[in-house]
Amino acid sequence: MAATRKNDRLFSSMLSSLANVLLVDPHKRIVVYWFVLIPLSIVHDLIPLPESYFSNKGNVLNQHFVKLSWAWTLLVTTLFIALTSYVYTLTNTSAVLKHLSRLLVGTGIWFVFTSIFDTVLHYTGSCTDPEYVDKRTCVKAGFTWDGFDISGHAFLLSFCALLITSELSVLKTWDRIQETLEENKEERGVSKKKKDKRRNEVLNETQDDRETSLELYYRLLPVISLLFGVLSALTILWEFMLMTTAIYFHTISHKLVGLACGTLSWYFTYGRWYKNAFPGLPGDGPLHKGLKRDRHML
Repeated sequence: MAATRKNDRLFSSMLSSLANVLLVDPHKRIVVYWFVLIPLSIVHDLIPLPESYFSNKGNVLNQHFVKLSWAWTLLVTTLFIALTSYVYTLTNTSAVLKHLSRLLVGTGIWFVFTSIFDTVLHYTGSCTDPEYVDKRTCVKAGFTWDGFDISGHAFLLSFCALLITSELSVLKTWDRIQETLEENKEERGVSKKKKDKRRNEVLNETQDDRETSLELYYRLLPVISLLFGVLSALTILWEFMLMTTAIYFHTISHKLVGLACGTLSWYFTYGRWYKNAFPGLPGDGPLHKGLKRDRHML
C-alpha cells in the first residue's frame, strides 16, 4: 500500500507539472488567436490557395468533430468537472452542481450566439435565385444564400478551447490537494490538542469527508489523467481547426466577428463574472481556500 501511494504521489506530481507546461494562460492564448487569425485571413482573402483535404467541408474532422464541437466539449468537460470537483469540494454534491452550472452558462452562450448568427445571415442575405426568399428553402434547392455569414467555427472553436483550458487549470495544483488532504489527516490530532491554526481551512471539515476525499483522489487519479489527455487533445484539435478556418473559409470580417464573440464570451464569464460571483472559478472550494493559487491563470 505504501509503495502504491508513493507511486500515486509521484504520478500526481507529474500530472500537475505537465498541466503547468501545457495549459498556457488563456489571456495569452487569446492574443495568439488574434495575431494568427488576422494574417491568415488576409492571406485567404488576397491569395487564391490550392485546395487541400482541409479545404473540403466534408473532411472527417469537420463533419464528426468541428460540427459537434460543443457536444464533444460538453460531454468530456462535464465528466472532468464532476469528478475533480467531487474531490476538491469534499464530496459536497451541491457544490459539484454549482461548478457544473458553468457548463449550463456555456450552453446558453452557444445557443444564443448561433441563433444570432443565423438571424443576421437571414436578414442580411438573399438567394442567388430570386424566387426563394427563405434561406432554408434556398439552400435546399441547391442555391446559395449570400449574406453576412459570421463564422460560427471561429466563435465556437475559440470559446471551447478557452473554456477547456480554464477548467483544466485545477490540475495545476492537483498534487497540492493530495498533500493538503494527507497533511490534515496526519496533523488533525496534533492541531486539536495544541489548538493551532493550520494553513488549511479544511481542518474545520469532518474527518470522514477528508478521508473520503483522499480515497477518491487516489481512485480517480487515473480517470482524471485520462480525461486531461482527452481534453488536451480536443483543445489542440479545436485550435488547429480554427487555423484551417482562417486559411480556407469565410471573409476576414466574418471571422473577426466570430472570434470576437468567442473570446469576449470567455472573458466576461471566466475572466470577470466567475471571479466575483456564483458559480465561481474552477477549483473554488474548501481545499483551495488554504492553498496559494495563481489567480492569473484565468
